[in-house]
Amino acid sequence: MLITVVLPVYGRAALLAEAWQSLKCQSDPDWQLLITDDGSDDYTANWIESVPAKDCRTNWIRRKHNIGLFANLNAALDTISIHSWVLLLCSDDRLLPDAISNIKKLKRDWPGVSWILSTHLSIDKLGKPIAATSIKDHNRFSPNSRTIAASEFVPLLLQHGSINGNLTGMAFSMHLWRGAGVFRSDWCHAADWEWLIRAVETAPVLLSRLPIAEIRTHGAQLSNKNRFSGDELREVAAVQLFLINHPLLRDEPQRFSWAAYRMQFQLWNLIKQALNFHWQGVGPGLIEIQRTVGLLPCFLALLVFLPKRISGRFFHFE
Repeated sequence: MLITVVLPVYGRAALLAEAWQSLKCQSDPDWQLLITDDGSDDYTANWIESVPAKDCRTNWIRRKHNIGLFANLNAALDTISIHSWVLLLCSDDRLLPDAISNIKKLKRDWPGVSWILSTHLSIDKLGKPIAATSIKDHNRFSPNSRTIAASEFVPLLLQHGSINGNLTGMAFSMHLWRGAGVFRSDWCHAADWEWLIRAVETAPVLLSRLPIAEIRTHGAQLSNKNRFSGDELREVAAVQLFLINHPLLRDEPQRFSWAAYRMQFQLWNLIKQALNFHWQGVGPGLIEIQRTVGLLPCFLALLVFLPKRISGRFFHFE
C-alpha cells in the first residue's frame, strides 16, 4: 500500500525543513509526498524547489494566491486517486520514524478500516518534548486501539471535543474522504472537527494509541490567530449546535451540560481578552455563546472549572 503524505504549506520554511526531514528519514521509504503551497513567500518556494521537490517521490502544487488552509487542502486532495490512502502532515510538525510503516501495519491488522486517528506526542517551539495532551484526551475515548462507530463516537465528540486537535496524523482512504465530503473551506479553525462527524457517519474510525507524529506548540500557530479573530469561537459554537441537534444525541440528557462545559473555555478566553482591553469580538462572542448554550449555563460551568485554572494555567488560553 502506497501512502501519499499531503503537506499543506504557507511559509514557515525553517519548520518545514524539519517536517521534510522527518518524512525523508522514514524506516519505510515507500511513500509519495504532495506539497500544496498556498501562496507562500519566494524564500519558502525556493526552498521547496531546491530540496524536497528534487526527490522523485515529491509532487508540488504552488498557488499564486492564498486561499486558506482547508480550501488548499481540498484542492490538493481532489487530485489524488480514489484508490489511494492519505496521511496529513502540517508544516510545523514532525512524523516519528516509523509513521509510514505503522499506518501500513494498522491497515493490515484492521482489514476494512478506511480511516485512522492516532495519538500524538507534543513538542515546543524548539522541538523539545512536552506533555502530550492527546494521550489524556484519547484515554477518554479508549485506553486501547480499537474501532469506534458513530453511535459511540458522535456523543464523545460533544462530551470531550475534537479528538484529533490537529490535522497531522489523520490518515484515510480517498474513498472515505469523497464519501464524507470535503472539509469546509469557509472555515479556518474547526473544519476538521466538523469533518470528523461526517466521516464517522460514513465509516467507523480506528483510534490508534500508537503515536506516529510530534505536534508542535508555538505562538505562531494558526489556532492562536483564530482565537483572537473570533473565528475559533464562531466555528466551535456551530459544531456544538450541530452536535446538540444530532440524531444520535437527541435523547442524551447531558448534551447541553457537555456543550456548556466546552463553551466555557470560549467564555474564559473572552474574559481574558476583555481584561487585556481587547474588546473587539467580545460582544459578538457573547452573543454566539448565548445562542449556542446560553450565557448562564456557560458561566456556571466556568465557575465549576475555576479552581483548576487558579491552581494551574490561570494566565494561559485553553
